[in-house]
Amino acid sequence: MISLTQKYELLTKLPLLQGISGKELAHIESVIGMEVNEVPPMSRPLIRQNDPCTHLIFLTTGKMIRQYKSDDGLYQTKSILQGPTILEPHNLYGLNCRFRCSYTPLQDVSFITVRKRDVMQHLMKAEIFRINYFNMLSAIIHKKEAQLQPVQGLTVRQKITSLLQRLFTDCSGQVEIAIKMTDLANYIGETRLNTSRALNQLEEENIIELKRSLIIVPEMDKLRMKSEE
Repeated sequence: MISLTQKYELLTKLPLLQGISGKELAHIESVIGMEVNEVPPMSRPLIRQNDPCTHLIFLTTGKMIRQYKSDDGLYQTKSILQGPTILEPHNLYGLNCRFRCSYTPLQDVSFITVRKRDVMQHLMKAEIFRINYFNMLSAIIHKKEAQLQPVQGLTVRQKITSLLQRLFTDCSGQVEIAIKMTDLANYIGETRLNTSRALNQLEEENIIELKRSLIIVPEMDKLRMKSEE
């Protein structure tokens, strides 16, 4: 059980709560609790893709495996989410309030959940929370808009690295995408042969690792850096 001082220190480090005053935080904590829950590593997802998003969930410490399966079923992605962070805050509101990904604890994790009603009635009354929340939503929208911008004259290699960057916009470490070579070629509008050649070149440069129907990027930051050169 963490002390009150430790809890406040933890809360003020969380996204959306950074910069909030001690007085406001103490009031919010007294009204809605914001208890820290602990979960051990699991073999099955704690949250599944398409589960209803009814709470604002703060991952305070630990790592979770984040997995996504495309609607057409042709590819799956896998990445690691490190606390402190928030699980899909943009899906708490809107027309389809469901989680886009599945989340499985990779190690001991702790998290705080806040009901949607309490977010509206209490958290939103804190100005710094509103500003942080709107800034986060704006950043997500801007990234989505950038992904939709048409880019002409890309090489096959650039098309592959561009696709990977769009799929893993907020990742810096290792990520994986399970996809057949033919499906990847169709996605980027290239032949299977040209796609295979570009992938092999990326592997020779130690930017990716190839396995059967699986592409592993050991370091997304390295891929981004090489793409900018």
